[in-house]
Amino acid sequence: MKLFRNYFKKSVATPPVQASTPGKLEQQDHVEEEYDFDVVGEAFQRDHLVQLIKKHNLTDSGELYSTATLKLEPENDFDPTAVMVIVEDLQVGYIPKSLSADMTEYIKAKGGQSLEVPARIGWDRDSPQPLVGVRLKMQDF
Repeated sequence: MKLFRNYFKKSVATPPVQASTPGKLEQQDHVEEEYDFDVVGEAFQRDHLVQLIKKHNLTDSGELYSTATLKLEPENDFDPTAVMVIVEDLQVGYIPKSLSADMTEYIKAKGGQSLEVPARIGWDRDSPQPLVGVRLKMQDF
């Protein structure tokens, strides 16, 4: 867990920012502990995550707050209840398989095939090749 904490550590020099629209950043008050739902598979989407970080010029920040879209993926060959996590039209991971069936039902109960939730992308800004992680703020799941 310490490794995960390293790339989700708080930035001292730069206040948290949120990508509200592509290319536009706004300062927001965020409580790190509220983003407690872990996304999996980020290592396979590293290029997308680095692209987001560079797009918003936040390499030195260590964190990026945005909105994630949870999209049902019934055509997935490995898991018909798979839920893809997308940030700014880029796939950044999946909901863990152990929770995907419950998440699928949750999204359908909300009336759709997708759901938008707050997301936090974090990385160790002191590492030349940092791991990048994604956590979601799932208030009522």
